[in-house]
Amino acid sequence: MGIKKVWEIEHSCGHVAERDLSERAPDKRAGFAKWLAGTDCFDCYKKKNDGDFEKKRRAEQQEALSEAAVYEKRSGLEELSGSDKQIVWARQIRVQVLGSLYEEVEAGKQDESWFEETVLKPARLIATSRWWIDNKEFEVEDWPELLASGAESAEANENLVS
Repeated sequence: MGIKKVWEIEHSCGHVAERDLSERAPDKRAGFAKWLAGTDCFDCYKKKNDGDFEKKRRAEQQEALSEAAVYEKRSGLEELSGSDKQIVWARQIRVQVLGSLYEEVEAGKQDESWFEETVLKPARLIATSRWWIDNKEFEVEDWPELLASGAESAEANENLVS
């Protein structure tokens, strides 16, 4: 016969649903079915959480963008090009990266002139969202070299007018 693949789950919300657990290893199905029984069904979960989750996510995103706008204006950073979604993401990456690099100044490892020349000056020349997104995985110590390279890259500066 074999271990069953389709399980009837009575969720904590009281709804009963059949779930195909064939994607899980046979020895994992019973434990997962038990875990599912302790949760709300999909529809109840969505009703309880979807609106709140989206509102909270949008509020957090707006707050981050407001903070980014203040930092960008104070630092003389260019507006980024790209889709709306890319721009939001890239702005967050850029502020996070520059903030991490400024920690070098705060820790006494570098000074303000290093930050201005090695970090801000090239960062002001990198105006494409795609460049920031493509490089987001690099470590803090790699960024001064990346910024220098990006500042010289026509691709990273494609929306700046000479």
